[in-house]
Amino acid sequence: MNDRLCCLCSQIQGQPAGDLIAAMLPDQPYIRRVLLETESFAAIPSLGPLVPGHSLLCPKTHLRSFAELPRDLDQEFVSVTEELRGALAGLYDAPVHLFEHGMATGGTRTLCTVDHAHLHFVPLLLQPFGSVLPAGGRWVSFEGSLHELRAFAGGGEYVFYKAPDGSSTLLRSEAEDLESQYMRKLFAKSMGRADEWDWRVSPEAASADEAWQQFVRFIHGYPASATSGIR
Repeated sequence: MNDRLCCLCSQIQGQPAGDLIAAMLPDQPYIRRVLLETESFAAIPSLGPLVPGHSLLCPKTHLRSFAELPRDLDQEFVSVTEELRGALAGLYDAPVHLFEHGMATGGTRTLCTVDHAHLHFVPLLLQPFGSVLPAGGRWVSFEGSLHELRAFAGGGEYVFYKAPDGSSTLLRSEAEDLESQYMRKLFAKSMGRADEWDWRVSPEAASADEAWQQFVRFIHGYPASATSGIR
């Protein structure tokens, strides 16, 4: 997909034409809704949030998964992940769960109409999973580093989950493709909202906008409107 047409690239770069949140809030002046950013990463509020504060961390470069990140970005990734996780935990007074549905390096399969890598951050008091995740015991525990993620994924499609205590597991696509929005479905079911997982059906753009405003007030201590020109 051309990054000029990617909704995540558009939001990160401040391009109104492709920014889905802006398109769903046409009565508001355009705002670049980025929670925080570094040289190579940007965090944005998620459409169809599973909980208040549900956010996405994205590489600024258009990649299909975090397993494709260049190795020289590993430390920056660790730093920005810790910063975002800490901020969300403080703002929502809840532990933060991470997950990603990474696409295969090759092929044409696009998950959930978005082929730009995005790592979900979900502030949630509930522990949604037991010691063993579903899918027939095919989840593999690993240390959670990008180095091991690359090795385990092997260029294929995968689902990655990191619990608030830091324990990490990976589910690899084997004989068949994994369902789109796989982890969204599991989280929604665990919260007793089994039918409320699809961001395309219930995008809730106003909730995403509110999450951005709350984050800006929490981190910077000034009105969200004052950040509209910040890059």
